Amino acid sequence: MFHRFRRKKVEPLKIPTITETLPQSPHQQHSEGFPSVSDVQRHSTTRSNLSSYNIVPDHVRDSSVERRSRERSAERHADPLGLTVLFEPVEGAPSVDIIFVHGLGGTSQKTWSRNRDIEYFWPREWLPLESGFTQARVLSFGYNAHFATSGRENILNIADFAKDLLFGMKFGLNDNSEELGIGKVPIVFVAHSMGGLVVKKAYILGHNDRQYEAIISSTRAILFLSTPHRGTNLAELLNRILSVSLFNHSAKQYIAELKQNSPALQDINELFRNIAPQLQIFSFFETQQTAVGPRKMMVLEKDSSILGYPYEISKPLDADHHNVCKYTGQQDPNYVSVRNALRSVLPKVNPLELGAQAPFVDRVEMSKVEALLAVSYAPEDDLEYFRSLWMPGSCEWILLRPAFRSWIEDDHTRSSILWVNGLPGCGKSVLSSFVIEQLQDLGYSCQYFFFRAGDQSKRTVNLMLRSLAYQIAAQVPQLRKQLQKLADDALQLEKAEGRTLWQKVFASYLYKLQLRKPLYWVVDALDECEAPQKLLSLFSSISQSQTPLRIMFVGRNTPALSSAFQRMQDSIQLDTVAADGATEDLELYVSKEIEYMRGGPHLKDRITRMICKMANGNFLWVHLVLKEILQCHTEAGIEQALRELPPELEPLYQRIEKTLANTLRSGDRELSKRIMTWIICAQRALTLEELSEALKPNHDVLDLRVTVRQVCGDFVVVDNKGRVGMVHQTAREYLTKTSGLDFSIWPRIGHQDLFTRCISFLSSPRRRIRIERPLTQPFVHYAATSWPYHLGLSAASVDHSLLLALSSFFQGAHVLLWIQLLATIDHMKTLVYASQSLTSYLGKKSKVDAESSPLMHRLQEKELLELWAVDLVKIVGKFGARLVKYPRTIHTLIPALCPSESIIHQQFGQRKANETITVRGFSRQRWDDCLSKFSVGRDCQSLRIVCMDRYFTILTSDGILRLYDTITGQPSKKLVHGERVLSFNFSTSYEKCVTYSFRTTKVWHVEDSRQLFSIPNPTNAKAVDVSFASDESAIVSCSDDRRIRRCLLDSSEATWQTLNVQMEFEGADGRQYNSSRRVAFNTDGSQVAVAFRGFPLVVWDVNTTKPVGHCKRTTDKDNSKQDLYTDIGPICWNNATGHVLGLYNDGCVFKWHPTEADNQELRTVAAGVQCSPGGTLFVTSSTDGVLKVWDFHHLALVYQLSCHNPVVDVALSPDGRRIYDIRDSFCNIWEPNALIRLAEADEKSSETSSTAAGSTQISLASEASSEVLEPLTALAVGTQTMPYCSGDDVGAVRLHASDDDELSQISQGFMPVDHIVWSHDEQYLVTADLGGRLNVRLIGKSTSRGSEPPVGTNPPKGPQLPSPMRTIPHSRYPLVLEAKTGNGLQQVLINPSSEYFIIATITFVELWSLKLRTMIVTKPNSDPYSRWVNHPLDPTLLVQCTFSDLRTFRWLDLQDVATSRLDKVQMSSERTLPTDTGNRGQSSWQPPTDTVPMSSSGGLQDPAPIGDPGVGLSNVSSTSFPMSPDENHVAVDGVFISSDGPQILLQRSMPSGQRHRTIQYIMTSPPMAYGNRAPARNELPGGFGPPSSPPLKSTLGSSIDPAASDITTGPETRELPTFVSDRIQKILGFVIKSPRRRSSGLLGEADPAVEVLTFIDHDDWVCSWLPSPPMNEKIRWHFFLPQDWLNPDSLRLATVSRDGRFYCPRNGEVAVVTNWLQNEWNE
Repeated sequence: MFHRFRRKKVEPLKIPTITETLPQSPHQQHSEGFPSVSDVQRHSTTRSNLSSYNIVPDHVRDSSVERRSRERSAERHADPLGLTVLFEPVEGAPSVDIIFVHGLGGTSQKTWSRNRDIEYFWPREWLPLESGFTQARVLSFGYNAHFATSGRENILNIADFAKDLLFGMKFGLNDNSEELGIGKVPIVFVAHSMGGLVVKKAYILGHNDRQYEAIISSTRAILFLSTPHRGTNLAELLNRILSVSLFNHSAKQYIAELKQNSPALQDINELFRNIAPQLQIFSFFETQQTAVGPRKMMVLEKDSSILGYPYEISKPLDADHHNVCKYTGQQDPNYVSVRNALRSVLPKVNPLELGAQAPFVDRVEMSKVEALLAVSYAPEDDLEYFRSLWMPGSCEWILLRPAFRSWIEDDHTRSSILWVNGLPGCGKSVLSSFVIEQLQDLGYSCQYFFFRAGDQSKRTVNLMLRSLAYQIAAQVPQLRKQLQKLADDALQLEKAEGRTLWQKVFASYLYKLQLRKPLYWVVDALDECEAPQKLLSLFSSISQSQTPLRIMFVGRNTPALSSAFQRMQDSIQLDTVAADGATEDLELYVSKEIEYMRGGPHLKDRITRMICKMANGNFLWVHLVLKEILQCHTEAGIEQALRELPPELEPLYQRIEKTLANTLRSGDRELSKRIMTWIICAQRALTLEELSEALKPNHDVLDLRVTVRQVCGDFVVVDNKGRVGMVHQTAREYLTKTSGLDFSIWPRIGHQDLFTRCISFLSSPRRRIRIERPLTQPFVHYAATSWPYHLGLSAASVDHSLLLALSSFFQGAHVLLWIQLLATIDHMKTLVYASQSLTSYLGKKSKVDAESSPLMHRLQEKELLELWAVDLVKIVGKFGARLVKYPRTIHTLIPALCPSESIIHQQFGQRKANETITVRGFSRQRWDDCLSKFSVGRDCQSLRIVCMDRYFTILTSDGILRLYDTITGQPSKKLVHGERVLSFNFSTSYEKCVTYSFRTTKVWHVEDSRQLFSIPNPTNAKAVDVSFASDESAIVSCSDDRRIRRCLLDSSEATWQTLNVQMEFEGADGRQYNSSRRVAFNTDGSQVAVAFRGFPLVVWDVNTTKPVGHCKRTTDKDNSKQDLYTDIGPICWNNATGHVLGLYNDGCVFKWHPTEADNQELRTVAAGVQCSPGGTLFVTSSTDGVLKVWDFHHLALVYQLSCHNPVVDVALSPDGRRIYDIRDSFCNIWEPNALIRLAEADEKSSETSSTAAGSTQISLASEASSEVLEPLTALAVGTQTMPYCSGDDVGAVRLHASDDDELSQISQGFMPVDHIVWSHDEQYLVTADLGGRLNVRLIGKSTSRGSEPPVGTNPPKGPQLPSPMRTIPHSRYPLVLEAKTGNGLQQVLINPSSEYFIIATITFVELWSLKLRTMIVTKPNSDPYSRWVNHPLDPTLLVQCTFSDLRTFRWLDLQDVATSRLDKVQMSSERTLPTDTGNRGQSSWQPPTDTVPMSSSGGLQDPAPIGDPGVGLSNVSSTSFPMSPDENHVAVDGVFISSDGPQILLQRSMPSGQRHRTIQYIMTSPPMAYGNRAPARNELPGGFGPPSSPPLKSTLGSSIDPAASDITTGPETRELPTFVSDRIQKILGFVIKSPRRRSSGLLGEADPAVEVLTFIDHDDWVCSWLPSPPMNEKIRWHFFLPQDWLNPDSLRLATVSRDGRFYCPRNGEVAVVTNWLQNEWNE
């Protein structure tokens, strides 16, 4: 085997050897990792301080120790630094790079060599010889991190070593001076001790540096060997010793960073946590003490060696800190463990690709698949457990069975099923593990799943399908790519209904793959599945798969399963094998076990025959009997035992139970019953550590493994992973269903006990739960996620103490810690389960209390729990994604953002002033089901809405399909057909879309809005519905001429072809009806439902062109009379079940299956109906605006919403959580609690009591009403006392006070208000509507212009405002001026003295006098895409900001004064806005949807947006859509002026390639107007100007003659830093940040009063950035916007006031957030 590779000879570097005098401790043979303290010598005068370590003074130093020290110093210098290639493949390129990184005090070779012997250098000597490693390149990285180097203090730190590692990988050369090329193949790191921190830091640094992108993206896995992730206490001690050493040693920075919980470590851990999910992580930890001087101690505890990440794999090694990376040989168990971990992440050969080397499984892709499928357990764990029970030679009988051989060797490309059945306990699961291993050894692609009755999560069809899909994706790149697309669409399949999951993954993708070899699936314990018949119904369609699927089911042969398999024989090849061959295995097992029995061969042979004869093939019975026999001492005793032992399991269990009852003491009996109660009632299998913690404090067991064996007998087993379970499902059934036993377990009482323990554990004031490391703490994870399960299954309603325990838990801070813990482990669905359990519990409690005295009802506690049951679901719906990303926000931000009447806000949101943010402005203080409302467009009518995984689509009457992001609600794409669209549809993969109009049919590629085909339509025919064929290679349509047509998309000359489908009918009066009234294709276009007037609904098969069935309506009770004349309204398909859902014209809903005898009606009143994509729900809408959501299977009402506006169209989201509807020109998104509960409910909702509330919701529907206010279309904030004014879609203008929630309606128009502008002194208010009507009103007396409140003080009171919502007489706010601007109003600007204002439209600019109330000047608008602002330094001037220059004008007569050219700053192509803004968080930055600022004040800050002609502020130039022809221009989209400097921030955009726009943010100084000097303050009329502004330096710009109109060189211009501009979604403006006191917790450090730039980033956080050094390198996060604030209209109007108040519209009102600028969020 040696000829297959070559080793690289490592030459020592040519570095002069420096002899060091550090001796080696006699107790220590190596010093890498954390060293022995005695490795560093100190003088005896300091010995007293550390006498316990017996530090040897210099004058008694042994010469041999000194010699060894010199030798080791030379070795350190001999081992290479940097990257060294140890081994590379001889043939072909390497498939993976394995890089070893040593730790503190180690070297690149000796760290990995036992006793520093190079023959034990296992990365070079052993690893390349191992199977699977011959194509791996092995490298070692060395760096100078010895703790005892002499000289001055070492300033190197972990970051420096990390940069050295990155540099070596990027620019390293091999022996031939050729580039190493690291990053071209996957990379795996193996790191010891501090080396793990170096690797983590390198990964973090590389993530933020684009030049290392290839290296970071190629990194797949890291193996940590005793890495101090949280530091060690020995680090500080070592640095103290070094600092006083007589040998010129010094303290080291990198050692200081190893101190426990040092800032450097915390920083590394925090940053690494966010990017680690892309990696596969193994953490090995030491279990032996390490010699430190004369003592031994643990260098690293387990908690410090483990990260605690969800997908981290941890394992102990039987070694101390130094020897976890050094091994005695290739059989060393520690080496085997590390090698196997390495092997598991290496590239594997894909048997589906003719033996070719398959590409490495992309960890990034698989991480997305993991998130999509939410597979949180390793399926190989169950395989290993049952495989460990296998005995060599057993199970081989199945290889000889013809049915099995045919199943495995069938050469036909057909799918088939093998049904292996047997009696309980006959070894079926062991047989399954044997078959799986046989398939794997043969090189077949095999996936498997073990149903487990003892683990509720492993009994669902959903989990089985997700597990199979995950395993296939890991082996089949084609499926992995498809699932990655689903993951990119933010689809979640964890709680998808089984049929939906099957359709989404298997039927839609796997069936279409054309793999050359079959996929083999082994499904064990089918009878233990919660819905086996449902599962088999899904698998009955596998004959349609183009890839052969060979499925082997194993389980008991129950009557239900036998009947289900018989039904499948008609559609699929099916064979049956009885597990009767177990008799041979039984003899083998008995012979093996009886070998150790005392006695001769004759006796053993006779006993073997007797046992096998009595066993009846039951391995479990034999196992229990053998344990009895092996305890016998005589032959007579053995024979007597055999005679007395019952031949059945149940009597045998009874015998075991009686033995325990008679032999155990009373205390042990109680412990035994307690253990078995936990095992039987636990939601999943518990580990020994979890069970040990669960038994406390009543039972503090010393050695639980031994105790379980002694007190539970043969009822309980512990597997090889340390998990505790019942010996068999039959044992569980015996103890729970047999009464009168000493160890009878009553599940309801057991669940109550378990619930009590879980809730008391989480509520304990003495217990400090380490939230950041939940997975390292036994029982914490289980208690947090499982108490709702036990509450739902318990008899808790009869116990008042449990009510008190629950109320105590929810009243204290423990509930927030619990929520934070769930967010940390990404288990937010537990909150929904808890809400369901609380609701169910309170219902039961009310029934119990009805029979007791009212004084005992505990109404206060029950009300508290009712409120929390609501809040828990709302927290998930509105903050779930935020919580998972920022778990600590539950303590401060989230309570403050919740409605004031919510219980979480009442308990935790009302904190002291300045401790958290404050939200005001909402009249409705309770939770609202409305998640978002936004305008689709005023110039067109919304016709239809369709919801997909990633987008929801709205069709408008102008022939445009508008696609919106389902997560954010932001506009994403447009498909512009060019004429009115009659019908449209998406392919099953949602990658393509077809639109049908009068003249043409167009096919689109959705992702890039690209038109693929344009097909002329047939004349005199109008399609009623259109669809894609199943393989997306064709489209089909059904027209009003009763013809079905197909168009093959195989060439650019695609045309419609008429199919031979004869839809000829005659009515009862003999007339023939010529047009179809309603048409609907199913999801793959294979069937079409057609309704004709006066005829029953008919379903046609498109492929066979024949009718499938007729839906005949019955009108009497015995279903005998048929009514053929009932007209049919809207119809749709349930694509999951194959039903047709529709409405009769009398309002009744019907569901009908074309091939099954299922025809049901629902009496209700409805005008529209739509089925959810998952098929579990459907929604009806009525003309009075009422929406009703129904359970499809039971036709039961789930949720009802009343809203006064009529519904145009409605849709349900794929996950069933949201309702989307169109009312007028607006889209509403609803997310009610009832739907969230149903979406999160377990699949087995009818069988688990934790979902009892779910079943209640079906019979008792949740009702809600919503008052949807008119959306706001304009918002402006004053600059002095900060009043704000808003205008809505129906022309109402309301004035709001700055310091309370009062508002006054001051005018009412008829058209949407799109401009509101305050004068600087807040004396005048200018409003304009979409019709071009402009009004100027006098609001209050003029304030002292130029006066500003001192920084940090409260502003003076504004004008007295009337009581809320009163319309004020015009005399109170008199109309000063009224004008008609016509269409195309762009901007209104008032001068600082409130004497003039300008009106800028697309075509002209008008100057008006407020005193004369007349227009003075009108000029053509030379640049309609510019912005106008007041000059920051001269109130007599105004500036027109264009894309390329700043033009100065006089307010007096609008005379052009001067023009200053802006420096040319090239727009970065890297920030070009694509058509699709994409899913948030998927790339390094996301383009803003609408970055144009929308508030105007006329003061120092004057953002001014650009709109399309005739639209004004409501519609702006799009930065996220492909440009329309009128958007092909450069533009200034916003202008922001700071008072500090002052500085002007311009947001400008220009068209870029492929019809996109590029946005740029540039800072510049104001143009000069007073020669080469700044204007003196007394030269500014009216004293106007910022009082804190410093003298303006001449460097700000060139001289400008006010009387001239010269073009001069403009001021210096610079771009915002990339790290700022890339995060900006919308600029809010400059704000004065007041000073504050220092404090801890959420609040950041104290800052002086400064001016900061505020903006909303792409994660919807409100952020600030200080443009001035030295603090300008950090972006500060303050708070995030809740989900129901996020819609295009709200973000477009969001703004800030000068004193730091944040304003954001929501549902017709304005949220006002204060105290946010003083609170910095630090996660």
